[in-house]
Amino acid sequence: MQRITIATLTFVFAIGIFTLANYKLTTNNTVQAQSNKQAQTMHEESHRSRCSNRTGSGTYGYQMNGSIVGVGPFLVNGLFTAYPDGTSNAKVRLTINGQTIPATGVNGTFTTNDDCTGSGTFLVPELHQQILYNFILTDDGDQITLINTNPGIVLQGHGRRIAPAWHAPRCDNRMIVGDYGYRLEGSLPGVPSVAAAGLLTHTLNGKIKGFDAASYNGGQVPRRDYEGTYKLNRDCTGTGNYKDSLGNTVNYVFTVVDGGNEIFLQGANGDGDNVFGVARRLK
Repeated sequence: MQRITIATLTFVFAIGIFTLANYKLTTNNTVQAQSNKQAQTMHEESHRSRCSNRTGSGTYGYQMNGSIVGVGPFLVNGLFTAYPDGTSNAKVRLTINGQTIPATGVNGTFTTNDDCTGSGTFLVPELHQQILYNFILTDDGDQITLINTNPGIVLQGHGRRIAPAWHAPRCDNRMIVGDYGYRLEGSLPGVPSVAAAGLLTHTLNGKIKGFDAASYNGGQVPRRDYEGTYKLNRDCTGTGNYKDSLGNTVNYVFTVVDGGNEIFLQGANGDGDNVFGVARRLK
């Protein structure tokens, strides 16, 4: 009887030790899980977007495309500069239903939210229009995505920072010497839908040559070869013109971004040309 009692007590004692150990293991696992969750939350919070006006300050090369309801296509190509104090200005070339004009943005203000979204406004004296827009900053503020919020205007685009706040952009021909692949889209007089892709070469002495293949309203057109000249300004905007093998003389404007690796292109004939695109350095 005594042996049975001792054996029973030993068994009960063993169960107690196992239960206690299991309790401690479960408790430790729970504490560890809570600790891991807290650490993950802190990590996520520390990596959430934190932006201010300073994040999106500097000079940006940008392009936008869309339309003015009841008027026609609307294109923008040029520069805007934003300052940490929330003020801004712009210098652009506009194309409105095939007519091109230089324009400025003055008395600009903007606000950047903590989540890197924001909104702004500026006056365009040439249009007698107060422009309203929203934006999103990405890539630590080096890229900005824009959308116009004026009633009756459908316009969107993006820009790349080319100079930090309080510093002027500095470009010269050496930045864009070499070969670029490019694409174009838009419309021409009598041709509501145009697309093209080709190769463009810049030389140091301001010469260009290239070729492309195009589609007009879904129909293929002959290969186009061309030669001409370009002028790149110190502020990273520029102009170009060329004559092609189809008998056309073409004028265009452009803005250089990403250290010369990318160029925003926009037609500037002013005769119903609503063409824009992007050129990217081959290597």
